[in-house]
Amino acid sequence: MRDDPFDDELAELRIEPTDDESRTNLDERVSDLGGTVERELQFGGVVVSIPESDVASLCELDGIERIETVDTLGY
Repeated sequence: MRDDPFDDELAELRIEPTDDESRTNLDERVSDLGGTVERELQFGGVVVSIPESDVASLCELDGIERIETVDTLGY
């Protein structure tokens, strides 16, 4: 998905920012990429939807502990 995205597909990702400032930066980046924060998870994680073509850009954001696909984990 990161290296070979589909242009017309959305990616649902579970993301765990490292702190509150990183969470704010994450929210801004997701919005800038045309995505949405879908829901809050326990312990500071969130589920976001963004175009697959923007996954690589999101992965470059500082302050992210973990990014995983929702389908892998069953959220």
